[in-house]
Amino acid sequence: MNYIIIILFTFISMSLNGQTTTNKNVIIDPYLSFQNYEHFKRLTFSSPDSSIEYLDRFEFAWGYRYKLSVKRTALKQPLSDGTTFDYSLNKVVSKTKMPDSTQFKLYLDPNRYYTNLDPGNEEMNVTLKPIGNNTFLYFDKVEIEVPENLTKKFDFILKGNATMGTFIFINDKRIKLIHL
Repeated sequence: MNYIIIILFTFISMSLNGQTTTNKNVIIDPYLSFQNYEHFKRLTFSSPDSSIEYLDRFEFAWGYRYKLSVKRTALKQPLSDGTTFDYSLNKVVSKTKMPDSTQFKLYLDPNRYYTNLDPGNEEMNVTLKPIGNNTFLYFDKVEIEVPENLTKKFDFILKGNATMGTFIFINDKRIKLIHL
């Protein structure tokens, strides 16, 4: 009897809030995409068949294409950024290593925020942090290797200019710039 009451209560709650939930398979590209968000910039999933941007409990690795089973919940009201669905991970259906020679584009922007921050907080605005000789951590999500022949052009970005770059995969945490 208690189970029936719980199921009935759950059904009524879902009906009242207007949310519908479906299971769906989605593809996640082997690289993240640059996004201009409401108040800042960030890296999010790239998916050809969904609007999924983030997924709790999912360990993304650069250079792998994923097929995921997710639960997609239609929100009763869109969020202020236009988000209409919430996603949660059911399971990883497949994880396919892409050839290291696979080329992809990624927008490089040295600033996280649209405006300058107060002195003392400027470090929060930096998206490209040096971690080694010609190697940078981008958005705390991926290491970027800059070849010697591109360091002068890359300095243009470090001085506050944004541009598109072409990359290849080195490993699941590092990519290499091949063209600006």
